[in-house]
Amino acid sequence: MGRWTNGATRGGVLALLLLMAAVLPGTPIARQAPLGALSVVARAAVDENDDHDGFMEHSSPAVPTPTAAALIGELVVRKAPIPVGPVTYVPILYYHYIRINPNPRDRVGFGLSTPPAAFHAQMRYLADHGFHVVSLQQAVMAIRNHSGLPTRSLVLTFDDGYADFFSNAVPILQSYGFTATSFVITGRMGWGGYMTPSQIVAADSMGFTIGAHTVDHVALAAQVPARASWEIKQSKLTLETLLGHPVRDFAYPYGSFNLYDMAQAKSLGFETGVSTLSGTWHSAGQLFELSRVRVGGGLPLAYFANLVAGPQPTSAELAGAGVAPTTPTAAPSPTPAPSPTP
Repeated sequence: MGRWTNGATRGGVLALLLLMAAVLPGTPIARQAPLGALSVVARAAVDENDDHDGFMEHSSPAVPTPTAAALIGELVVRKAPIPVGPVTYVPILYYHYIRINPNPRDRVGFGLSTPPAAFHAQMRYLADHGFHVVSLQQAVMAIRNHSGLPTRSLVLTFDDGYADFFSNAVPILQSYGFTATSFVITGRMGWGGYMTPSQIVAADSMGFTIGAHTVDHVALAAQVPARASWEIKQSKLTLETLLGHPVRDFAYPYGSFNLYDMAQAKSLGFETGVSTLSGTWHSAGQLFELSRVRVGGGLPLAYFANLVAGPQPTSAELAGAGVAPTTPTAAPSPTPAPSPTP
């Protein structure tokens, strides 16, 4: 990642600006073929100096390396539109890696990596403070019917189907009786750093939900309609064949989608489409653009508490998370669940 940014030329900057216009939801730009200014690969080995999102396996024509899109869609926080109609409050948290970032120079990797010890402290905090971790489908039913959820309910989701979800996150989640949804890039199953098909089946059998995240992790809004539709449909079919049951949940890579992609996801049988737009209030009319809350790398426990609108951690909790007890004085005060602005 560092090599790309340090060596960027003016032409690369122009390509980045054009890509921003293509991947950001709601941008008034016509669909176009993938940008030719970015390098195109059919298959490339993973470089330890770059994050995994820089390389893709392709079962159809090659698409651009999405390194620039990763910087935009994965790390830039954009607010979700205000929901219309009856609303339900439930934070849908999303993680990527549960690992110690192996390359200090990889700033994208750092931003997407939650160390296992920090993740354990976050889950312990949720358990100790009476949070109820519900499945995405439970939350969707409450949103659709505008029915109640237990106090302090939230949803846990994990994007990309990394192997550390199975090796690091699942044991911690099981120890607290928590559930979660893992959105899998089907074209990368079995790659180094990604879950194998057998691990995906095992996670599913343990009660974790497996959702689709396209075949090649492309920015859907930048694809021609046929390619976008194929990515959505094929990822669903692959997982359903593997698991032997319907796959109902879909996540848009990089948060890149438009009205066509939403309609395709719905027509192909998905019941939800989650975005990277930031928000905690949801309405029945927005089930295919559900907002979420990103849990970034290096997030102190006190900030995580604020993120989920919980009380500040106790001194013992901070000590257990490896933080000096004086830290809470510098952290923001917890934010109660507000009512959305009309």
